[in-house]
Amino acid sequence: MLNEQPPDPKRRAHPLDAGAPPPGGSSPRPKQQVTLHIPSVRPLVTYTLLGIMIGIFILRAFSPELDESLLLWGANERSAVLGGGAIYRLFTAMFLHAGVYDQFGGFAFEGSLHLIFNAYMIYVVGSNIEKLFGHVRYTLIFLLGGLAGSIASILLGGGGYSVGASGAVFALLGAQFVYLYQHRKLLGVGGRRQMNALIQLLAINLIFGFVTNAAGADVQIDNWAHIGGALGGLVLAFGIAPLFIVRSHPEIPGHLIADDINPLRRRLWAVSAYVVVLMLILIFARQTYVG
Repeated sequence: MLNEQPPDPKRRAHPLDAGAPPPGGSSPRPKQQVTLHIPSVRPLVTYTLLGIMIGIFILRAFSPELDESLLLWGANERSAVLGGGAIYRLFTAMFLHAGVYDQFGGFAFEGSLHLIFNAYMIYVVGSNIEKLFGHVRYTLIFLLGGLAGSIASILLGGGGYSVGASGAVFALLGAQFVYLYQHRKLLGVGGRRQMNALIQLLAINLIFGFVTNAAGADVQIDNWAHIGGALGGLVLAFGIAPLFIVRSHPEIPGHLIADDINPLRRRLWAVSAYVVVLMLILIFARQTYVG
């Protein structure tokens, strides 16, 4: 609960308080529409990630043997990671998806659906996040958030081979929630609606995963990867997400410009601490598994 103080008549008006009444006045000024300029970049990393995933899927389609070989080599699997030390699987699994072929050598359409769904989410959510967060912060959230999902999968999951970028996708959703929460006053009602929609989307996906797994479906949904990825994205974004404040545009009258007061160079310690914690968890898990 927040305690609101009575307004100070001497307080300098915020640039967004266009509709606030003037000090000492009785009638409010008419609301004025303002244009806010937020620095953004082209989502080149998003396009690159999608290109890699689609390229691998096409490569696997050349033969059932190649499809199976790449799956067995790069999928996330507990004994291979903790027992065999194949740490690379925690990352390669993000770029692999359900098999192109089934056990009889026929084309498995559900494998395409797995890739299509994740690719769509990365394109829609990822491109928006990258535009606001920048290339480096976006890449860190995708890879390190996905890493948290992969670790959660091998520690808490039911075993077996796990593939897919959904852990990284949930990390992006977690980062988007942090951005919306930190800028809830600036974004207003629209931002709160987006936060509610994100919460509903996360809840629906998790419930669907639990129901599908409980029903004993042939293809199990890795809910622990989703949960780990979402938590990883939340934690990392709270440390490195851009934090914008607005000021009058220096060149365009009547326009506002957003300045990031949380540059990445000042928050590298947060990234380092995040990685250290994940590595300690992984080391402890491996020692326990081997012992």
